[in-house]
Amino acid sequence: MDAAIDTNFCVEMQNIHKFYGPVHALRGVDLRVRRGEVCVAIGPSGSGKSTLLRCVNQLEGISTGRVFLNGELQGFIERDSRFHPLATGTVAAQRRRTGMVFQRFNLFPHMTALQNIMEGPLQVKGWTRERSRAKALDLLQRVGLKGFEGRYPSQLSGGQQQRVAIARALAMEPEVMLFDEPTSALDPELVGEVLDVIKDLARSGMTMVVVTHEIGFAREAGNHLVFMDEGMIVEEGPPREILANPTNPRTRAFLSKVL
Repeated sequence: MDAAIDTNFCVEMQNIHKFYGPVHALRGVDLRVRRGEVCVAIGPSGSGKSTLLRCVNQLEGISTGRVFLNGELQGFIERDSRFHPLATGTVAAQRRRTGMVFQRFNLFPHMTALQNIMEGPLQVKGWTRERSRAKALDLLQRVGLKGFEGRYPSQLSGGQQQRVAIARALAMEPEVMLFDEPTSALDPELVGEVLDVIKDLARSGMTMVVVTHEIGFAREAGNHLVFMDEGMIVEEGPPREILANPTNPRTRAFLSKVL
């Protein structure tokens, strides 16, 4: 383990660079998220926010830098002062330690809400059907969907589908939850019901990194706000302080358009 790693942090990213061919999507990103903290990332489209999340849970491989989850290096093993990529199966096992919720709900259309939530524990964690069902029922109640067990995605509103997607991610008992603009695909009147679930998770102490355009949510539920622009974190700190008095000109320019 790197001597600079502080195990009080659930997520630590060190000097992360990500290239897509000639496109430099992340430019030396350093980020630390404490256990139980809600880190909210804001910024213009194309600033690298979603790429940052995808690098945390290894849906995207980093070009250079290091990512740690609860002090454990992700994606690589250090041997003889060199970093060697882990085997695909080991990376998949590491990825299960994070829960990811996307803009689009990505539910299995041929499965009911209950079956969607049960599938991961059954197939990946090897739980019994009884245990998986009990967990899924508990999570449906937690996200306000008790009684919706037998409904298929096509029978649910967008907000209800996103709440099932959150429950599905929680069923894997992740160490950190990652949300990639979880309300951007929703009609305005459905946004609140999803944000209420995320706020409830925040109150329970779940560590989260949330990419969002919902500035009110960032102010109310976030402990730590980062503003990204052109693949870099250009300002970070307590959400209320930054939103009320940003010091970076790019942050000020962005907030003047969205507040």
